[in-house]
Parts: sequence; C-alpha cells; structure tokens
Amino acid sequence: MTSITDPDGAIMPAMPPFRSEGNGPWVITRHADASLILRSPAFRMASPLQRVERIAARARRDYSDLLALMEQTLLFQDGPSHLANRQSVRRIVQQGMARWPASATLAEAQRIAASVPSGGAIDAVVHLADPLPSLILASMLGLPIDQAMALRADATMVTRAWSHACSLRDYDACQDAARRLRRELRSSLQRDSVETGDASFDLIAFLLVAGADSIAGTISAALDLLARNPAWQARLQSEPTLMPGFIRETLRLAGPLRRFNRRVAQTAVDIGDVSIAPGDLVLLRIDSAHRDAEAFAYPDQIDPGRKNGPLLAFGGGAHMCQGPLLGAMEAEMMVTAIIDRFQIHPAAARGVLLDHEDWRVFAHLPLILTPVAAEQ
Repeated sequence: MTSITDPDGAIMPAMPPFRSEGNGPWVITRHADASLILRSPAFRMASPLQRVERIAARARRDYSDLLALMEQTLLFQDGPSHLANRQSVRRIVQQGMARWPASATLAEAQRIAASVPSGGAIDAVVHLADPLPSLILASMLGLPIDQAMALRADATMVTRAWSHACSLRDYDACQDAARRLRRELRSSLQRDSVETGDASFDLIAFLLVAGADSIAGTISAALDLLARNPAWQARLQSEPTLMPGFIRETLRLAGPLRRFNRRVAQTAVDIGDVSIAPGDLVLLRIDSAHRDAEAFAYPDQIDPGRKNGPLLAFGGGAHMCQGPLLGAMEAEMMVTAIIDRFQIHPAAARGVLLDHEDWRVFAHLPLILTPVAAEQ
C-alpha cells in the first residue's frame, strides 16, 4: 500500500502557499486561499491538452481519441464552449432529478441493501457504493447498467492522462481506453435520445466519471467513516435528520477529490503574503483545505451541524459542479437504506484507495454487515 492508496495516509496540513518541485506549481492548502482562487476571474483552468499533443508528436503516437475526450472535458474548458456544455449537462441532470425523486431513489437503495449478503466480509464498493449511482446514470443516458459500469472503468482510466506524472505507457493505455469508450458510446447512444439531447458523445464520457465515480466514492467513504465510528450509526438511526449534514462531513473529511486540476494565473495576484505572477500554475489541495482549523473548528471531528467553512468539494465559480443536489441525495438515500438494515463493522483487511493522484475513492472496501435486529 502506498501513500496514495492508503486511506489512513497523512494529509498535508494547511499552510501558506509554497512552490513544489523547485519552480513547480504553487501548492494551495488553506481554505481561504483556495476559496479565493476558485472564485477569482484571474485564474483559468490549465488544460493538459497541449501537453498531451506535444507528447504524442514527440513519441509519434496517435492519441486522437484521448485528445477528443479532453477537449470535451468541462474542467478544461472556458468561454462559449464551456457555457454550451454546462447547459447540456444541466439538462441531463434536471432530467435525472425528475426521474429520480428522493422516494424512488430510496426505494432503489433499499432494494440494493436487501440483496446484500450479511455475516461475512463483502466489498462495499461492489455491493453498496457502485450500484445506485451506476443505475441512475445509466437511466439518464439510456444505457444498460452493465455497460455503463464498464464504460465508467474506461472513463476513469482516461483521467490518468490529466496527471503530469503520467508515463508514456500510461498515455498509451489512456488512448486505448478512450478509443473503446468513444466507440461504445457511438454504437450505444442515439442522437434523438430524450436523456442525452444534444450533448456530444465525448461530453458524456466526462459524465461517466463526474456523474457516478464521485457519488460512489462519497458512499463508500461514508460507510468507512461509520464502520470506524459506530456511535454515529446509532446517532443517525435515531436522528435521521442529521444524514444530510453527515454526508457533508463525509465530503469534507474523506471526499472523492484530493485536489483540483491546476489553474493558471492570468494576472498578478497576491495570495496572503505570496505574489502569484501571470502564467504561474496553482494546485489546490482540497483535502488540506477541508481540515483547515481556521475554517473548521475541531476539523478532525465529525459534526453534521457545522455552519462555518463552506465546502469546496463541488468546485466554485464557472466550474461549479452541476449535480451536487442529485449526488448528495443519492448518497443520503443509500447510506440511510444501509444503516436501517445493517450494523457496519470494519473487516480484518483494510480498504485500499484507487491509485490516482487526484481522486480519493476506494478501489476495494471490505466491511462486515450484520442485521440490525441481530445487534439488538
């Protein structure tokens, strides 16, 4: 297990901005600094597109599918194309919310929970975290759920190309995944689909990650927190109105994003006592900012009633997430269905996170479930 895959690994403390790797990006860890940058028009997203184009040219590789997907990734867009794609995504999310109100989502979550074996250790990612967001996203896109889950795996692989630490072998694997993904989407989705409307197939590839992986990651993180804090299971069972606040605390303490993609300064900006020059890159450590004691009193404690320190898990400004309400509702309903039925215990083996610099999501999470009635 590495520092990236260890769910109990140390998180960088909040501190003033500093340069990484000599003259590398400025690392931003304080909540106030990260909030300022997310809202400021002086920063724009730094797309990896040109870097991948240069690598493809030097290595004489055909990365055309990978580059096409990057071009339609909302995180790397600005201007009119970004606005048009945001509107397309907003329509898809609105259709999903209309089709999946809380009552229908809870009923499906209860069905999933009822199908899970109890007694022995299970992989909570496979049995509990993945099914609901995969099902809802598949219904929004008009895809069979098995196919949507397979496409999600390829879409997650493609995100590895966002990292500056990506090797040539990794880029080749990302291109292979991108080619499969684009081919499958084009053969499966119809242009006149009510669910997809005029959203391009390459934009939908981005939704496979943003619309399911982040939600599944939140569900598994919430279950992990509950397994290691059994008193909170009893508290949520007796006070269900605390569930939305508990999911917010999950996003703060163990959310699916470790850091946001790099941003580049368009003008000179002062962040605290540091001057960021035009052209400088900044890297926002969301996991550090969410444990900043200046923003969150007793930051390592679970407190569903917190009022201070806004969450940064959904981004900010023009790149604010389009589906936070739907995603949070899915997580709330799934966790509610599980704790209504089971007591959650840690398994002997510790869970393992996905080996990804940007994402903090479980690849595997062994847990033991026992029926609530058996505990009483």
